[in-house]
Amino acid sequence: MSVHGLLALGAAALAGLAGVSPVPLALALLLHLAKILAEARSWHAIVGSAYPRTPPRFRTSLGAFAGMIGANAILPGRFGEALRLGILRRRIPGSSVPTIASTIMLETAFELVLGVGVIVAVLLAGRSIGSVGVPGAYVVGLASHPVVLVLIGLAAAALAVLVYRRRARLGRLRSAMAQGLAVLSAPVDLLRGVLSWKVAAWAMRFAAVYCFLLAFHLDAGLWTVLLVVAAQNLAALLPLAPGSAGTQQAALVVALAGLAAPAAVLGFGIGMQLATTAVDLAAGAVAVALLAAGADLRAALRPRDAAPAPAG
Repeated sequence: MSVHGLLALGAAALAGLAGVSPVPLALALLLHLAKILAEARSWHAIVGSAYPRTPPRFRTSLGAFAGMIGANAILPGRFGEALRLGILRRRIPGSSVPTIASTIMLETAFELVLGVGVIVAVLLAGRSIGSVGVPGAYVVGLASHPVVLVLIGLAAAALAVLVYRRRARLGRLRSAMAQGLAVLSAPVDLLRGVLSWKVAAWAMRFAAVYCFLLAFHLDAGLWTVLLVVAAQNLAALLPLAPGSAGTQQAALVVALAGLAAPAAVLGFGIGMQLATTAVDLAAGAVAVALLAAGADLRAALRPRDAAPAPAG
């Protein structure tokens, strides 16, 4: 596309931002906040099962979760996960980094499974997201190259030797991580405390996207909502920038090709991300101000069981 074409596309996208409807936009942001609450509640149940004797209060889990979302909205490399871990670690007596980290991995795994499920549902419906193909044949061919196979074998052997030499320490690590996954052995708590809230969060996410589409005067049918969520999930798999900025808009333009003009889709993608990022930042800032001390991140990175120096 020429420079003139890009400028025209940008001007049309800005015009779409100026014409947004405030009522559905406000509803979308309220639903986005409700989604954060439900996601935090789901993770809170996982943490509570890991530490049944000293469970954190929900407002602590909510603050850690909201702080993570706010940090990830503007910082690369999932920095917010360290903040989430640090806040919770300081507020649960006897907690450990591996256990809290495993609760985060489990919550993230549930989110990933649901996200991939939406993408698969879109593909099984008989329509693809855009025309960009996946170079599967190339990847398979590369993986079968003799040099690659030798390197994989050497890496596996080195890993096996490392595991054998560190087996005692790895055993303790495995026990700590298993504690974080304790909710998997309690089906009732898993269903009622974790999965029910996770499903509720996704329902609110779909409803929020529906309201965003209405706010930007785009088709708000179920198929369009599915395409938007699937495009967001694809962009999230490639976190090239904080909040998948840019990647998400490109995925939306490809996913909604034929359903709306590129400029309208671009304006919708930019506006939706700006609005949700503002809410994430505000929620995260409030959470950190209320719950996080300056030492939370440092505490996440140093051993907790270090004995204090004797007085005098």
